[in-house]
Amino acid sequence: MIIVNRRVANLAALVVLAIGLCSCGDSEADQRKAFIKFLQEINNRSGVHFLIPKPEEEKAFGDYARHYAIITDFSNDLRVTSGDFAERLKKLGFGPAGQRTIEQMAAHRQDILVAKDELDKIQQAIETRLAKLNSERSALKQPDDLKAVYNTTFDKLVTAPTQAIEDSNKALAEGIRVSIQLVDYINGHSGTVAVSGSQIRARDAQTLAEVNALLKAHQEAAKRFQDAQRNGERALQGG
Repeated sequence: MIIVNRRVANLAALVVLAIGLCSCGDSEADQRKAFIKFLQEINNRSGVHFLIPKPEEEKAFGDYARHYAIITDFSNDLRVTSGDFAERLKKLGFGPAGQRTIEQMAAHRQDILVAKDELDKIQQAIETRLAKLNSERSALKQPDDLKAVYNTTFDKLVTAPTQAIEDSNKALAEGIRVSIQLVDYINGHSGTVAVSGSQIRARDAQTLAEVNALLKAHQEAAKRFQDAQRNGERALQGG
């Protein structure tokens, strides 16, 4: 007859259970290693490139898959918000498909005010969504080796695109401001200013000097907006 001490038996059972649990999935170190390798592949690419992990890769990441998901969720939300904003501007007659002439802008001043309101809304939406992302990021538990790689990925996929959009929006806001000044001057001097398309004529030298100064500011603001867009595109493409 074999007699087994109950305490020894219980200890043996715990050891077996522990071994079974360890064999059910990768260790945290293995998950972290797999996730770091995936992030480094993103970081080694020029420009902004979102890689979609394969199902087996995502499984290998364990809970770290969620760390990547908060980045992709933010990017998807930002893309939808920016797309909706561009579509609303297009309906107002603003955008690369067909810029309005100064004459059209002066005749439809209210549309410029609506564009300003839309710009304010999207900027607020971006700031709110970014605050949510930063809150989610601050709650992540990451060892130092992962944090260093993750920060690089975050800057590439979140910080750079968001900054590019904000720079473009800032330039657009300035463009809208000077456009309102220009059309208000034109509409307020209808007796001395004539507009045809984007050509402006004035009946006296003082009016001509004043409207030309406003027109110059309008043109310079438009150039700054175009430059901001080009700079953003180069940054996103890794140029």
